[in-house]
Amino acid sequence: MITVEQSRGRATQILVVLALINLATYASRNALFAVYPDLVTRYGIDYAQIGLLQTVFMIPHALATLPFGWAGDAYDRRKVIAFGVTLASVAGAVGAIGTNYATLATSRALVGLATAAVVPVANSILGQLYTANKASRIAIFNLGLFLGGVVGFGAGAVLGFPLVVIVLAVPGLVLAAVIVRQPVASHAAIPGAQVVTDVPVWRYLLGFTRQFAGEARALLRIRTLRWVMVSTTAMAFAAGGYNAFMLEYLKSPAGKGMSEKAATNVLVIGLFGALAGIVVGGRAADALRKRFETGRLWMIAIGMTASIPTAALAILAPPNIAIYIAGIATLFTFSLYHAPMAATVDDLAPPGKAVAAQGLVIGVMHLFGTAPASWALGEIAVRWDLTTAMWVPTAILALAALAMLMATRSFAVDRAAALAGATRSDADVTVPTSTG
Repeated sequence: MITVEQSRGRATQILVVLALINLATYASRNALFAVYPDLVTRYGIDYAQIGLLQTVFMIPHALATLPFGWAGDAYDRRKVIAFGVTLASVAGAVGAIGTNYATLATSRALVGLATAAVVPVANSILGQLYTANKASRIAIFNLGLFLGGVVGFGAGAVLGFPLVVIVLAVPGLVLAAVIVRQPVASHAAIPGAQVVTDVPVWRYLLGFTRQFAGEARALLRIRTLRWVMVSTTAMAFAAGGYNAFMLEYLKSPAGKGMSEKAATNVLVIGLFGALAGIVVGGRAADALRKRFETGRLWMIAIGMTASIPTAALAILAPPNIAIYIAGIATLFTFSLYHAPMAATVDDLAPPGKAVAAQGLVIGVMHLFGTAPASWALGEIAVRWDLTTAMWVPTAILALAALAMLMATRSFAVDRAAALAGATRSDADVTVPTSTG
């Protein structure tokens, strides 16, 4: 018999492995942000083409989130993640041998496609393991996102391109082997789940389009989920734009005119604010959820609203101690929404469709938010200047906050509908009874 202590230990073990995988994939994703000079020298490209690299990464990433999400609801979730991480590691390393821009772009597209297997599937695993403190635990998983940002920036600055993409491929291969050995509960342990046991993957994928259309329509009927998608898409556009060009803005004479070392320090120090925001956002959201039903959504709305003045301060602050304070504050407020957003999507998902719901939300926000952001800001920077480009995502934050406030109005009804479809345990941890 598995004791409560053993159950909690296994849940913690799975959480740590998933967080490390998140760290590794985000390090690979962010490594190029610190090597723009190397890319310009090697390939002779401009800001618009650099921005297009992120768009090339995000479009397949967003599109692949959907089939990976549906596969995660039907097959062994450990193997789905392991496949994605392995492919991303190999594709990233192969990008180092390319001699032209097209080869690099192809490598980034494959990395984007493969890493789409991680977040929606991991969120569903954590949603099954934890209920009462769901957002707090997902916040720990999301720490990998920002720690991966630090590792990616740091590795890129130290190693340069192309060595950085080779080195960062190694942890992914190791973690892919580790995840398949974790005691993740089978789909049979999820109320209402439809388990695929005798259908080959190729046949499942052939029928994916028809299945996707039906299930997507069902998910899109959830009013709150629609508002969450609008909000997170706007937030993803803002975050994608800042991520792609904030370092260049800090270094540019049109921006802060800082040295590369000083500009990098601003972002690295600011990431401490991001880490704090993830933890505070998760814990505060769970605390508010215990007080009233829409508590997690209000935590998201508060963070998005607070991001508007902090982002404006980061653009206006002089390149002294003020810019460091503004950077910490901006990344803190930006990070408050991550964990409660994933927990909210899990709360709204119909029985057995948690991965599909996560995949739909993440896919849409990246396809229409993150993917075009870097290209759009790159074009604005070329036509006008970087300062003008940085104000665009700042304005978009207001749309994100407004849409999340609208989501609070329908959450109670949609949450009740999800609960009516399945009986969920009130315990904090669900015992992983099977590894199938």
